[in-house]
Amino acid sequence: MDPPAVPRLLLWITVLTLWTATPVLAGEDLPVSAPAFSLQTLDGHELALNDFQGNYLLVNFWATWCGPCKVEMPSLELLYRKFKERHLKVIAVSNDIFGAQVVEPYIQAQNFTFTVALDPKLKVSNQFGVISLPTTFLIDPQGQIIGVLNGAENWSDPKTLLYFDRLLQIPLTATEKPQSASCNDNQKALC
Repeated sequence: MDPPAVPRLLLWITVLTLWTATPVLAGEDLPVSAPAFSLQTLDGHELALNDFQGNYLLVNFWATWCGPCKVEMPSLELLYRKFKERHLKVIAVSNDIFGAQVVEPYIQAQNFTFTVALDPKLKVSNQFGVISLPTTFLIDPQGQIIGVLNGAENWSDPKTLLYFDRLLQIPLTATEKPQSASCNDNQKALC
């Protein structure tokens, strides 16, 4: 194989891998059960989806090399700090292949306090059908995905904060399904 053909071959392998991946959520109406997952956090603990039952969970897939991811992270921190006492948990799932080696210095430098988990082999990212970063999933207290947002978001925008304020005011029992809070144009994917 001649040298110029090698990069083309690698490109096609990558494209075919992404093309044949079967995203869990493709073509499905929400809500749908979130895939069960287990990940190691940046501080070395194991966490699983079941650990968050009874809370809303925002799962944000990102990487340190992703510009839009880094732009949205400070506003994600503000959202987390505002609602962490009101049953909203945030997990930032890093897709960095070098794991904690590159993620930890970035998180420490930015003073982020939400939970950071590592997915260097993209196992959980593939379970969720993530094909671009950032991608964020909103999971209700019963483990149902009720919203998906592809791309960066200003999580501290007043309309976004109002959406979460209303969502977190809705009382849930173990058997109820969440009611949608009123949405604005930016939040349609999460409603």
